Amino acid sequence: MDEMTEHEKFLWDELSAANDMMLRNAFLLEDYIDYINAAGLREEFEAFRKVKAQQEANKSS
Repeated sequence: MDEMTEHEKFLWDELSAANDMMLRNAFLLEDYIDYINAAGLREEFEAFRKVKAQQEANKSS
């Protein structure tokens, strides 16, 4: 296989870093969801989301 050029290596490193960051965010989100469910806060969270969606809708009107 051919060696990567400096530009290709730079792009590969940037892509790898972005992928790592997205994986960390996904794991963090999964932990938040597990916490919400374990703490029995699912109903409160759903109510919060409805209020937030309504506030966003009111802002755009």
